Order: sequence, then structure tokens, then C-alpha cells
Amino acid sequence: MPQGFKFAFNDYGAPTHHMSKIMATNAEAFAQGEAVKLAAGRWTKATNGAAIAGFANQKLTAGTDQYLDVVLAREGDWFDAPYTGTPDVGFIVGVTSADVAADGLSVLASDITGGQFAVSEINTNTKMVRVKVKSRVFS
Repeated sequence: MPQGFKFAFNDYGAPTHHMSKIMATNAEAFAQGEAVKLAAGRWTKATNGAAIAGFANQKLTAGTDQYLDVVLAREGDWFDAPYTGTPDVGFIVGVTSADVAADGLSVLASDITGGQFAVSEINTNTKMVRVKVKSRVFS
């Protein structure tokens, strides 16, 4: 199964926008496509209900004072991602509060309250979804 969030397209035709001048949280590793947020001025893994800033654009091993390249989640951006967990009965096209999974690499189909993802497509064969990030850090 594919891992992580991948940029699909922007409603307005805009290319991805990267931010690479912010450091990752010390001693934290990141996988490409992992949802991230900002905490104490550094990138860290996104957690349930958090405002998502974007998605790691590189694999980064745990270290000290390292910069992380992030694809920002902006207005009009759509992302494809796997979904995990047993889908809640309300996990349907049009749900506007799906949450990020604990792995940061997928949408948690069993949690549709308080999340930041609006779902426009669900492929039950491949367990993939297309989502927009509703509450973004840099919106």
C-alpha cells in the first residue's frame, strides 16, 4: 500500500509550495509524505485534531538542528493518501472532519470528529482517499 500524503493538484493550477527554512524537532525522524504541524517553532508530527501545516517532502533521520523540506497545505490543494482503521459509518464522500492517523502517513477512517480533512473521493479497493486540509497553519 502507498505510504504518506501525496500532492494531487491545486484547484487554481498552482504548483506545490515548499518551505525548507524551518528546523525539525530534535531527535524526531520523518518519513516522506508525513503530516506535520508546528510546535515551538519547529516541525513535528501532526496529531489528532491539530492544524496541519503540510507534509514532509523528504525522509529525515532523527538528529539535531536539521532542516526539513515541507510541501505546504494551501487553499485549493488536494492530496491523495491511504486510509487506515475500520471506517466509521460516517466516513463517506463529503465528510469534513476526518482525522490524521497516529502514523501521520494516512487518514484514520474510524475517526471523523475533530479532524482537518475534507474527503472528496474514497476508493475502497485501494483504500485510498483524496482530501483537502481544512484548518491549515498557513491559511
